[in-house]
Amino acid sequence: MIPLTLPQLSISMEDAKVTRWLVADGEQVRVGQPVVEIETDKATMEVEAPADGTLRRVIDEGAVVAVEATLAQILAAADSDADEAPPPTEEPAIVAPAAPDVPRESPGPADRTGGHVASPAARRIANDRGIDLARVRGTGPGGRIVADDLGYADAATAGAPPAGRRAVAELRSAVVADITASWQQIPHINIGGELAADGLVETDRSAVTGSSGVAATVTDLLILAVSRALTDVPELNGGSPRVNLALAVATDDGLVAPVLKNVTDLGLAAIARERHRLVTAARGGRIEGRDLGGATCTLSNLGAYPVDYFTPVISGPQVAMVATGRVVEKPVAVEGMLAVRSRIWVNVSIDHRVADGAAGGRFLAALERRFAALPTSLERRSNR
Repeated sequence: MIPLTLPQLSISMEDAKVTRWLVADGEQVRVGQPVVEIETDKATMEVEAPADGTLRRVIDEGAVVAVEATLAQILAAADSDADEAPPPTEEPAIVAPAAPDVPRESPGPADRTGGHVASPAARRIANDRGIDLARVRGTGPGGRIVADDLGYADAATAGAPPAGRRAVAELRSAVVADITASWQQIPHINIGGELAADGLVETDRSAVTGSSGVAATVTDLLILAVSRALTDVPELNGGSPRVNLALAVATDDGLVAPVLKNVTDLGLAAIARERHRLVTAARGGRIEGRDLGGATCTLSNLGAYPVDYFTPVISGPQVAMVATGRVVEKPVAVEGMLAVRSRIWVNVSIDHRVADGAAGGRFLAALERRFAALPTSLERRSNR
């Protein structure tokens, strides 16, 4: 049996509500198939099956469970006949029942919630801003006050309902809480280098524009190359065989990072379409929860500005974040002769508890090789 557990989707996440099972109890599932929908402080998103087999639920819909709690068991054929398999004996780590108004802890002076529980992120934000939580109506599981509610504290006090989709402005408070927690808890190590970028410049992006008419950009080439380099150095991808690359996007309401899922399966045209869809949704305040979760690494590209180098803050529980600056032409020595070549500075911030500087060095070397191979690799690959 392989457990399906609640993943920690952000460094401040402690629990989530099981809102909907997407497959029936006893149904066959495949690895990577979405099987359950959960609600966190930030958004509603899906959790995928970790293996092929028969799903046996442990948690019912409506329950609030802690991170790493077992939601279900996946029974392989070798385990036993699915119909005869005994029920799991593990006690699920249920944090709170579905019924509202059941506090998990005694509220302190800064945690007066009017009978509802406040999430850790919401309590931190309330303390920082001096918000009286007793005056805020919670919209989280069981009436819990979540970080999003504090972005609209006045509306919540007046009883105004939140929007159906979580707008970017509503997510900002939760994002700030995660960034703060990541900076405080993750020991960052930064490894940077100036890489040869001739492949980025020489690639004919117009030749791979898809039927949708979305033009490929340098950012799309970076997404392609970074995702492939992560397969060369998987420890910076959290050890996951699949690359779900988040892209940092600046909006009028702050930074968000929508995720391109299974990006190594996509050609450049498909990457361009998906990047365009996600950026448009983020900047229009229409991003959905399913597009925000499950990232294994993040790319932040400031190449549109006169920026050469910067050190980003890792988004826990990810292991690394990649930062890229502008592509510039510089005089460099080539076989003893002076020549003008395209160069780009790339920096990778790494969680030093998980990986070290050598992994960062290997990643930069792999990325430079991927840059160099871009023109020829795109000629060989059929774009989808």
